[in-house]
Amino acid sequence: LVVYINKNHVLIYERSEFSVDFRECGAETFVNFASFERDGKLPYNWRRSLFAFLTLLPSCLWTDYLLAFYINPWSKTALKKRKLTSPVQLSDFDAYIKDMSKDSAYKFSLQFEELKSVGLDLSHEAADLPVNRPKNRYTNILPYDFSRVKLISLHNDEGSDYINANFIPGYNSPNEFIATQGPLPETRNDFWKMVLQQKSHIIVMLTQCNERRRVKCDHYWPFTEEPVAYGEITVEMLSETDSPEWTIRNFRLGYADETQDVLHFNYTSWPDHGVPTVNAIESILHFVQIVRQQVNRTKGPIVVHCSAGVGRTGTFIALDRLMQHIQEHEYVDVLGLVSDMRSHRLSMVQTEEQYVFIHQCVLLMWKKKKQQTHTSDVIYENVSKS
Repeated sequence: LVVYINKNHVLIYERSEFSVDFRECGAETFVNFASFERDGKLPYNWRRSLFAFLTLLPSCLWTDYLLAFYINPWSKTALKKRKLTSPVQLSDFDAYIKDMSKDSAYKFSLQFEELKSVGLDLSHEAADLPVNRPKNRYTNILPYDFSRVKLISLHNDEGSDYINANFIPGYNSPNEFIATQGPLPETRNDFWKMVLQQKSHIIVMLTQCNERRRVKCDHYWPFTEEPVAYGEITVEMLSETDSPEWTIRNFRLGYADETQDVLHFNYTSWPDHGVPTVNAIESILHFVQIVRQQVNRTKGPIVVHCSAGVGRTGTFIALDRLMQHIQEHEYVDVLGLVSDMRSHRLSMVQTEEQYVFIHQCVLLMWKKKKQQTHTSDVIYENVSKS
């Protein structure tokens, strides 16, 4: 195996097996690794190891390697011309996951790399204003301008309409969700203002306030049943019900002569930057289902947050959309769905582990649907007893 790298191309070949296959791309030339893969001349483990090695080098030396897989995260023009999509028949989904999981889930890695290109050309000027920068929990998680939630303010002060939140499409409507960061002490008043102004009756919290000895979210609701004022809005906790993996609270918001009841679903067993254990898939899907049952009885967007409002938040929204989609269709497109979400908020479904976890959940959803179908097809004989 020979690897040759210079500023113009990356070359990999084994002289005894094949001649090098080149393809032109603008002024640069590189090896078409994809053709080698199709011909069975380049095993996955070689490619994965080489890719891991190349990413340690300056980008100018390995850009062409990415292009060889038709992945170009720097090409905004190409991004606008194509939509990332990979629909799979649910009847084939088990085999699809097994194939994607081969060689340390190499194909999942390729798909997730493609997602990193989504949204690179979208502006976030409001988030970059000096007056708004302190309102961002993380400096690199900023809401796109076109989809950001705007607060209504009586004052025209610069930044008075800003909150780190974006509208995200759901299965039923284009603004079904609001994905937002965990409130900061200085933004919790704005958080409740957003909930009230958007007439949201459901909040889904996917983090604990403190994880790994770090503050991930402000405790933005009352500690007791005594009403607490958050700016001009009062919040009263009417009830709190604990279970091993989540807590459900009922709040009543008050502003002037208006009141608004809000259900607060807090899933407490989801690790930061990670996913629940495989054994907990049933639990998280049950949680998603419980939230969906309540959502169907209310109006207004569902507010979803974790700490940054992209990883666990994106995973939850994806599972909610997929759960409804699978009930009515025989195919699924996880890549296309996550791509769509990332075109509305940066880094939705933040890690490859979360991306793979969504696929594992889809498989269980599909198996449950088949069981339900089989049960409904059973004919019970009416036998009278004599």
